[in-house]
Amino acid sequence: MAYIDKKSLLAAYRVLSHNTSNPSSQGATQFISAIRYLFALDRFVLKNNKNCDTKEKEDRETFINYVGDVVSINGSYYTSNFFTDIKDEKDYKVGSNFFSVNVVKESIANPVVLHDFPRRTKDAALFNVQNGILSLNKALYKNIKKYITDKDCKIALAIWLCRKYDFSSFEIGFSEIKNNLAKYYSTELLNELLPTVSNFTEYVVKYGRLEMSQDNVTIFPKEIYNMFDKKNNDSTNPQYYKYIDIITAIKTKPFLLLAGISGTGKSRIVRELARACWDEDTTEYKAQKPKNFEMIQVKPNWHDSTELMGYVSRVSGSPIYVIGDFLRFITQAWENLDTPYFLCLDEMNLAPVEQYFAEFLSVIESRKSNEDGTITTDSILKKSTEDWYRVLTAELTGDNETLRNQFLEEGITIPQNLIVVGTVNMDETTFSFSRKVLDRAMTIEMNEVDLYAGLDSKYERIGKLNGDMLIGTAVEGVDVYSDNEEVCNKVLAYLQAVNEVLNGTPFKIAYRTRNEFLLYVVNNLPYNVDESGKEFSEDEVIATALDEITSMKILSRIEGDDTKVKHSLLEELKTTIANQLLNLTGEEKKIESISIAKLKEMQERLSSGYTSFWS
Repeated sequence: MAYIDKKSLLAAYRVLSHNTSNPSSQGATQFISAIRYLFALDRFVLKNNKNCDTKEKEDRETFINYVGDVVSINGSYYTSNFFTDIKDEKDYKVGSNFFSVNVVKESIANPVVLHDFPRRTKDAALFNVQNGILSLNKALYKNIKKYITDKDCKIALAIWLCRKYDFSSFEIGFSEIKNNLAKYYSTELLNELLPTVSNFTEYVVKYGRLEMSQDNVTIFPKEIYNMFDKKNNDSTNPQYYKYIDIITAIKTKPFLLLAGISGTGKSRIVRELARACWDEDTTEYKAQKPKNFEMIQVKPNWHDSTELMGYVSRVSGSPIYVIGDFLRFITQAWENLDTPYFLCLDEMNLAPVEQYFAEFLSVIESRKSNEDGTITTDSILKKSTEDWYRVLTAELTGDNETLRNQFLEEGITIPQNLIVVGTVNMDETTFSFSRKVLDRAMTIEMNEVDLYAGLDSKYERIGKLNGDMLIGTAVEGVDVYSDNEEVCNKVLAYLQAVNEVLNGTPFKIAYRTRNEFLLYVVNNLPYNVDESGKEFSEDEVIATALDEITSMKILSRIEGDDTKVKHSLLEELKTTIANQLLNLTGEEKKIESISIAKLKEMQERLSSGYTSFWS
């Protein structure tokens, strides 16, 4: 057996990164998306001798697998841009990004209309969609040159597509590559993709001959990251590493509490996270308030949801719905599902959260992960047959008929790209959090102050954040367990040890916390390189993640006087956590535990007769 070796495949990958002037831009990602769907559909039609009906489960699954043949890195990861945006979704984001929220969904809502894909680029469609059916139009194949403009990139893509294929000889050239691809893709597509033999020869001279291997190689994300200059790579910007815990917490559950003393930048960082979802040369990045950010200042007199959600007014005789800012922002998020939308509730605990935010607290627990990668919830505003609801949905959605029909049929639900962040100060002017709130939220303290921060740039230099870093597709432990069984078992062993210490106390953890531990650790796995390029072992990543979420989800719930919280309990927790983390890392790679530091702080506080997580 003979396969293209790793060096040659990585070289092709790097050439493909030059397909656009800025490979990390949204435009580059869109180009690659269009290409991967065209190649997947071409292969589907050639193999099955029919168009792809996305309403049929078997067709959907086959199409997804063929998309993977274009963009998968290995069995666990894929590339969205042939650069450094490496992702780990099982379905390559096809279900949540193509089937569910793109032209496919619209075509089902309007089944008589023949839609072009992509529709955003004039005169550059690659295939057609009608009533959820993807159909080839070979007259459109000529448009591929608008997505792959450079002959070197075309050769590189052909080489990359052959990465899993066995060649009969260790000496391969243009004809061998073309013949191998012809087993999977149509002649019409290959004629547009492959330039001439002389172009192939020029490629080999420029980038080196194709080396071969006896084994089918496995490429790891770190090998791709290492190819590119980290200084020029936004995803490895040193500032990015300051916020990995926030980023991972949001992906685990899109409801976060940022606690700390006044003036530490809690509200500001939410705005900057929203800004980081845009390219630096865009209007939204430079705006005072990006469109994916909304701040609502909580008032002490809030005791119900009318200020946030709105309410039905009957003052004029005919009932009308007075729309709250939260409801408007939810609608905006629904209209832009690929972009994370941040709602910041400033000074969240100036009023009792479980009163004014009751609907959201209930709905957040109804989140369900679907087979297509989307997450759905119960309605936060139930549909109504009354006229006020029809008027409300029309006002909210404007010309977006598809979204309006969704609201009319399903009620108004929470979109999976909506992220709610509450900023909190714990002092005599605020309300403490109930167990109901703490159990449903991720909690991070922000008490550290860097007086030099923010003096060298107008904006926080976080680096580019994409939707996949912030928008999770898993809700429960079962969603990640089968694919990460070994990792999850280490998490469960840790939790069992900690729960034994908490046994007999009101702080013992249950299934909700277990699920969030599993999700948080798994979501942390890709972050195995620090700002200097140093690589961490998997166990080091697991240990760090366990330490962080222990503080977020276990310690934040522990409070009470010395009859409820014993000094011995805190001491035993310290010992157990230290031993469990040490079992993962070993003494040489021992991490600096934030959980143990917090427990020491809580012990000191207990000397006054009362303790809590909150500083």
